Amino acid sequence: MPNKTAKVDPDKCIGCNTCPLVDPDTFELDNDTFKAIVKATAPPVNEKTETAVVSCPTGAISIVEE
Repeated sequence: MPNKTAKVDPDKCIGCNTCPLVDPDTFELDNDTFKAIVKATAPPVNEKTETAVVSCPTGAISIVEE
């Protein structure tokens, strides 16, 4: 069974901080770019992650199967 992971497109991300507020276990803002990144220690995709995807105002977050 493939793993689902969150991905952030840095070209679309505006650093609005919505995803870390919705799912702080998965997302954080990069200290250099001030854009969202997926934490290295992110848990499997869950309901909070899916909410962050639909809450992103620019559509920068997607869920992909690996």
